[in-house]
Amino acid sequence: MGRLLVWTHFLLLTVLLAPVQKAAACSCAQAHPQTKFCESDFVVVVRVKKILPVSDYEIAYKVKINRVFKSNPKADVALMQNLLRTPSTDSMCGVTLNVGDTYVLNGRIVSGKAFISYCGLSIRWADTTTRQRKGLRQLYQQGCVCDILYTHWRRKGAVLESSGGKNCLWESTPGPQDCQEKYGVCMASPSGCSWVPSVPYKNCIKEYQRKREQQRSREP
Repeated sequence: MGRLLVWTHFLLLTVLLAPVQKAAACSCAQAHPQTKFCESDFVVVVRVKKILPVSDYEIAYKVKINRVFKSNPKADVALMQNLLRTPSTDSMCGVTLNVGDTYVLNGRIVSGKAFISYCGLSIRWADTTTRQRKGLRQLYQQGCVCDILYTHWRRKGAVLESSGGKNCLWESTPGPQDCQEKYGVCMASPSGCSWVPSVPYKNCIKEYQRKREQQRSREP
């Protein structure tokens, strides 16, 4: 799709300009889990077995790959090493994982090696919702023809009007940001791209609306 996540640039800089990057701070653009899925070379569920130092600016996680949701030929080869590399510090967008824990992670292949970043997908598998798991299994891939735009909730009307039916809006807080992140899947239909209705999504939106009404009732 020709799009690259911000963290990809950090990975390339980590490999090529590591000594310079030690003084830089990590900065990530807001991206929905579906967007991270669509823009990655691989998406996997892994259990972290060991942390291995690679250099002053890079570490590698030795992992057991439990499941592959997405991969390409280059990723297939790189993942055979069971090593996921990341910058060694938070300031360089390094990912901190706990040995023994299981995560869903996405990443890119750089110079034949699998890299992960703080700006990517990094969620404990136990913390993923059933809707996110269904998205990872098949729905996110089907929705990659759509774009998900992180949008300030006050501007959602104007942004939606100008999107031409090609985008789903991921509304910032106090909009239903958590609902759309945990239960939202953006899919294309004859009328354009939109969030797919589901029971968990509808229930989350209802709860969000209830809390918003309570909050408004307490405002002077």
